[in-house]
Amino acid sequence: MASLFDFSQAISKLNKEKKFAETLKYFKDGKNEFTPEQIGLNKFIVYEMISALIETNHYDVIFTFIEQYNVVLDPKNFSYLLKKFKDKPSVNWTVVNRFCDLVSVDSLDTECRTIEVVRKGEKKPMELASSKEDWYAVKTKALFETQHYQECFDLSKKALESFEKFHYSNEVWFARRIALSKKHLGNSADALNELLLILKRKKEWFIQNEVAQIYKENGDYEKAFKFAISAINNFGDLEYKVGLLVLIAELLALKDEKELSFKHYSLSKLLRLKEEWNVPNSVSSALAQFSFEQITIEKLPELKRELKNYWSSFNPQQNAPRQNTTQRQTGKIDRILHNDEKGADGFIKFDGNKSVYFRVNTTEEIIKKIAIGLEVEFKILPATEDKKEKAIQLKVKV
Repeated sequence: MASLFDFSQAISKLNKEKKFAETLKYFKDGKNEFTPEQIGLNKFIVYEMISALIETNHYDVIFTFIEQYNVVLDPKNFSYLLKKFKDKPSVNWTVVNRFCDLVSVDSLDTECRTIEVVRKGEKKPMELASSKEDWYAVKTKALFETQHYQECFDLSKKALESFEKFHYSNEVWFARRIALSKKHLGNSADALNELLLILKRKKEWFIQNEVAQIYKENGDYEKAFKFAISAINNFGDLEYKVGLLVLIAELLALKDEKELSFKHYSLSKLLRLKEEWNVPNSVSSALAQFSFEQITIEKLPELKRELKNYWSSFNPQQNAPRQNTTQRQTGKIDRILHNDEKGADGFIKFDGNKSVYFRVNTTEEIIKKIAIGLEVEFKILPATEDKKEKAIQLKVKV
């Protein structure tokens, strides 16, 4: 007969090898050798079993296991288990919401660990949020995603009052959940004002999208269109903006720009098809109202290029006169973040050890030559209140 220690070690070994189904079978075959109390009080077995159940999506069994073995979760392990839920490709927020309630938030650690991270080739210290702050961040998101808006509002306010210092811009996300909860609770005016304040601190495309939605609901279509275009031009993968594309399509229809509206609906549909996501009936129904010939998936790259040019025409930085930029600089491409069908971006090292961000799109001549070490000439577009400086007008150094 194996000892409880050997039993826990075998379970841990299977999990490390990512044999989670075998972990569950091994536990089932051997659990009767020990009392429920022995299992429930062993924090190592508890952690490994819940981990295996999360990895195999046996969510209901997690709560059965906890009840059957009278488990009291170890606060030190709780954050690690919570992270496993968050790292799933598709998060089940109903389960996460319920899981958060298995531990008292007051029992969680308030200490913030510091780790070393590499940024721009240099090691720098980074302070992590405490377990308690993590709990508030995840619990409030779970409440919002499960449409418990009043609870989300109350807990987000409590979170803002509970910490003197926040990490990962959590104070912004708590404020955003307060604003959006107000919107769902019927107070759109306050929600709009608060989101506009948040945008001054965190100019994210999805917050611009939320502002645009409220303006549209209020009948202010011009402001809605302005914020929607800002959102589509803002940093973020186009695939995740399929809902925003529908909003722009709706606003263009209200402006009687039918062909552009049709093309935005089409782009939303084709991006979903490319990612093998479901196309909502509302999008299919909207497209059926137009008399234009349907755009096929083969035309997706061409449609993306056309609409990107259209969106760029509203971007003042794209149309800024050259005399507002600094003199030309020379440097080398030091780091590439992305280089795909959307274009390329990364960092240029110049003037000793300075670094500046660059982005070039697929229509620019230099795109085919982008590589680490490439010597380039460029100008620097100065930073504004809400955007960092960046390199523009890149050319290969002659």
